[in-house]
Amino acid sequence: MAKIAFITLMTILLGCSSKPETLPPDPAQNEQLYQQAQQALKARRLVEAAQTLEILFDSDTLHYEAAHSLGEIYLQQKRYQQALRPLERAQRLQPARIEARMQLAQALALLGREAEARALFTRLADAFPGNVTACMAYADLLMTQDQPDAAGALAQYDAILAIDPRHYRARSGKAASLLRLGNFAAAAVRFDTLLTERPNDVYLAFLLGSAHHHLRQYEQAVDAYKRAIDVLPPASPQRTVRQWNLRLAYMEAYNTYPGDLEPTYQIGFAALDEESPVHFTNVAEEAGVGKKDRGRGVAWLDYDRDGDPDIFAAGIQTPHGFYRNDGDGHFTDITANAGLADPRGGWASIAADYDADGDPDIFVTREAWEGTAPNSLYQNQGDGTFKDRGAQAGVDGDDDSFMAVWTDYDNDGLPDLYVASGITGSKRPNRLYQNQGDGTFKDRGAQAGVDYRGKTLGVTCGDYDDDGDSDLYAIDVYAPNHLYRNDGQGAFSDVTAQAGVAKPTEGSYVGFFIDAEGDGDLDLFISAMNFYEDVVQSRVTGLALRPTRAYLYRNDGQGTFSDIAPQQGLARSFGSMGAGFGDIDYDGLVDIYLTNGGPIMSRFEPNILFHNRGDRFADITVSAGVGNPGKGHGVGFADYDQDGDLDLYTAVGGHYPGDLWANSLYRNEGHINHWLGVDLGAGAIGARLRLRAQDLLSIVEVNSGPGFGSTNSLCAEIGLGARSRIDTLEIRWPDGAIEYHTDLEIDQFHHFAEQQ
Repeated sequence: MAKIAFITLMTILLGCSSKPETLPPDPAQNEQLYQQAQQALKARRLVEAAQTLEILFDSDTLHYEAAHSLGEIYLQQKRYQQALRPLERAQRLQPARIEARMQLAQALALLGREAEARALFTRLADAFPGNVTACMAYADLLMTQDQPDAAGALAQYDAILAIDPRHYRARSGKAASLLRLGNFAAAAVRFDTLLTERPNDVYLAFLLGSAHHHLRQYEQAVDAYKRAIDVLPPASPQRTVRQWNLRLAYMEAYNTYPGDLEPTYQIGFAALDEESPVHFTNVAEEAGVGKKDRGRGVAWLDYDRDGDPDIFAAGIQTPHGFYRNDGDGHFTDITANAGLADPRGGWASIAADYDADGDPDIFVTREAWEGTAPNSLYQNQGDGTFKDRGAQAGVDGDDDSFMAVWTDYDNDGLPDLYVASGITGSKRPNRLYQNQGDGTFKDRGAQAGVDYRGKTLGVTCGDYDDDGDSDLYAIDVYAPNHLYRNDGQGAFSDVTAQAGVAKPTEGSYVGFFIDAEGDGDLDLFISAMNFYEDVVQSRVTGLALRPTRAYLYRNDGQGTFSDIAPQQGLARSFGSMGAGFGDIDYDGLVDIYLTNGGPIMSRFEPNILFHNRGDRFADITVSAGVGNPGKGHGVGFADYDQDGDLDLYTAVGGHYPGDLWANSLYRNEGHINHWLGVDLGAGAIGARLRLRAQDLLSIVEVNSGPGFGSTNSLCAEIGLGARSRIDTLEIRWPDGAIEYHTDLEIDQFHHFAEQQ
């Protein structure tokens, strides 16, 4: 034996090609190793068991149990990537067995490789119909993946219940699936039944309350939320969330708070609500624009050039909504006739006259977290119809896009597109589509240095350094953000570090450049997404609970910014999926509207309207009447009824198919201030207005897409407050030409075209 060992060693050292790579497996020795590993496993000595199995895994490539056990240990140790190799081998060795295949699917899911995991689980479901363990694991994946499939999960739960009708987890999972699918009545019945069996379950009563809440059965919701609070430990962080939901339901049920509600169920808030200078009325239903879907981006555009803005509204996997403004406070749904009943739906909805024919067109991104799919560019045909020219124009991009913004980065008078991509982790780059002037675009992202490959959710633009060209800002939901300064020669420099605008470094969503202080330069606002618990606790304390919060960066000049959100009253925790801006009372200062929410069905978080008072932003939501508690996304500002004030339209809808809310059209009931309207025509993208009126200095840039991929009216309306005259209006056209106007009549629109 010693001689054989010596010959083997010499063969390896000399590199003899006749030596086999491994010796034949020793069955007795391998069985001894396997039993050692099993004894270590029984004693919960996982490290020792894994080390032993690793030796066996290398020495015997046909040992199914060793490969399976090693993969199982790696899963327990959360070494998901390492688990793949032994589990894949085990699957090859015994393709008819379920254990390794199921664990391989779980490992793929935990690694974020959801498509592969789903495919493997589907094969398992076909091969082992009704297998409780496999069906439950598959259902868990479908309920928790980035794009949950409640219907698919329900099918798995039903497969389990067909074999075991009393299976508790399948029954509770079915109830949760029905809730997500919008079958609230059936979900409520099932939650109620489950509670008779487990009255102290810390989740069931809360979900029951949510079902009643969605059904608008507010008294039943109040009772369920009380039960949900009763079963919690006194120090549970969930208590305030349930008290908050109870408060909302109680106010709806009894039109008061706290009324006769026992103190243990009450929640106290910081004194944040202030009086609004204007009030709004939600007229969406009577105006004919209360579209009910999982609303996303919205756009105001005068598609027929009749002088009043029309509405385009997108939702997930549902036909768009397109509404013609009839000029009498009502809109007509012309989606089908306009050729816009695209069943794919969309996310960003941004308008611009890309082909310079005098009427606005619409760009729509789609899929985002749902995967990759082509975007659409709907060209306005000028006869009341649109055609999708995305592929022909070269901007369809089979990307996982999210937001997008129209901007004229090269100052040629034609709008270009900057599109966020990569949100699913695909590593696809952001796209900078340069308008070629012939109806086509070319992606210049890499050449320009803005092809960031992260998980970009939001993008915006603005000439923050006032050098005559548009700069770009990319917002990564999981990493620091990026500010790109336009050098005017077709390229950009990443100046994030010098400018100091990287935060929030996690949870950023959307943003925009505005002159928040009225000092003549553009500041930068970034919204953030927070957990529901943090949002509610922030409402209690008036403070942000984590570093993830909104940022308002004041432009300090010389290329640097300072965060002033805390002193401006904006440093609270919100679930801000979207945000928009507009001067709601025409006092000359831009106000901010946050559209809030989150994926979970039990989350009821109102949108927030902040009134800019110069030295701070005041929360006027309640007084203004715009606190829709649904799941807010896109918002656009426009004076749709032409009465001299800004109205707002917001898209509402949640993550799950059943989380449907009607969009809101908030009509502004008026104010006493003066204003000036400036209409630069459909091709105004990239123009910059500088208005002086006595002590007021206002800067407005015309673009489309900031915030949640939405479009304010392309006609600028500039508030003057009590000021009764305009000193000068400077118009800087995208090509750099500047013209001045004086002696302009106030409280009306003025139409300008660039002098050639």
